[in-house]
Amino acid sequence: MDRPRPELEKALAYIQGHLGDRLTVARVAKAAALSEFHLHRVFHETVGESVGRFITRKRLETAALRLVCEPSTPVTNIALELGYSSSSNFSKAFKLYFGVNPLEVRNPAGKVPDLLAKILRHYAHAFRPAELFAVPAADAVAMRQEAARWQAQVRFEQTDVIEFACLASPKGYDLAGLGATWTQLIDHCRELGVCGADVDAWGMGYESPDLTAPNFRRYHACVRGRPDIALPQPLFSKTVRPGRFAVFTYRGPTEAVAAAYRSIYSCWFPRSSLVPEDYVPMDHYVADAPKDGSVEMEMWFRVGPRPADELPQR
Repeated sequence: MDRPRPELEKALAYIQGHLGDRLTVARVAKAAALSEFHLHRVFHETVGESVGRFITRKRLETAALRLVCEPSTPVTNIALELGYSSSSNFSKAFKLYFGVNPLEVRNPAGKVPDLLAKILRHYAHAFRPAELFAVPAADAVAMRQEAARWQAQVRFEQTDVIEFACLASPKGYDLAGLGATWTQLIDHCRELGVCGADVDAWGMGYESPDLTAPNFRRYHACVRGRPDIALPQPLFSKTVRPGRFAVFTYRGPTEAVAAAYRSIYSCWFPRSSLVPEDYVPMDHYVADAPKDGSVEMEMWFRVGPRPADELPQR
């Protein structure tokens, strides 16, 4: 994936926030203030896939995460809330894409997915349902212990609007590419007066590495911005709407960050009275930069209440 052009970020953000709606190229183009022709062209050139394929991928990847985080939510509810007309149509699309049916994600049995699954044909990325879980899904004791570990440290934050100055990583989650992106962003923001010596740094990863092929993973390096300062390309502004967040602290090797996210999604959320609202967590970096291969950060998850009839048993 090339570095997304700032005008395309509006299209990507609109799709992410409207996965349950009837999304058409015309609607996405209008939201991004682009012509349909221009959207088609820059979308495929920059993202590496068509608008339609991107929408399908995001819906199904979000569904896979919801199946893990919301074990009591009926599959039909997930299907309808992500824009499918029925659970049958959703299950067919899910099986075609991942090679397993939705219930096999919730109860992985070590089955090797169908080698003709679209995720392998189009993205050369294998999907193994068990890898969405931090511990074996059938090990209830280990799941409770992991959940209790996170429960002991969680705190909740209510935020107003947050303004960011951002730069997209051209190499997704690649560590070398991330380092170069952060250096470029901070240098520009200091020159522009967006920040000074102290940097309030945040990161947003839009895809799960357990679901998405490396070249389709999107990451934004972000600094708390000033809306009164115009940002030259390739920097762009991002506004995060008000909300309530569950916040967890992580200190450890950078290569284990994905496992920490997996643990929160698969162990803490299923036993919580809350559910993720958008599956786009934010990393708030406590230390200035990773040191000796380790990072200190907070993981922010936008949350909402779980339906009363789906509250888990503690």
